[in-house]
Amino acid sequence: MNEIKTAAPADELIALLRKSFTPSGAQSFGHLVLYTSFGVVRGRTGLAFSRETINKANGDAETSWPGDVIELNDVTVEHYSNHLASASFDRLYVKLSDVQGFALVGNQGQG
Repeated sequence: MNEIKTAAPADELIALLRKSFTPSGAQSFGHLVLYTSFGVVRGRTGLAFSRETINKANGDAETSWPGDVIELNDVTVEHYSNHLASASFDRLYVKLSDVQGFALVGNQGQG
């Protein structure tokens, strides 16, 4: 029996991000939106995360992502629960295993 191995949303996210960063580490999109178990997270990828992604892409693009979290800056979170409708953070780390879906929104330079 053949087993079909499907990629986790986090694996697909990392592969897409690898293709979306410029060589200097800049995003080619406005914001990253992550759909998680606790809410919708919107922010910009952190510089350290961007550089590590680029370094991995320049080394071996087939290598899986070694980190457990994604670093986001200038973050807003729209929580699913009613007790905390939304929150803002300068920096937030999200476990990649908690990512259920994602979107890249806007072009660089758009608000």
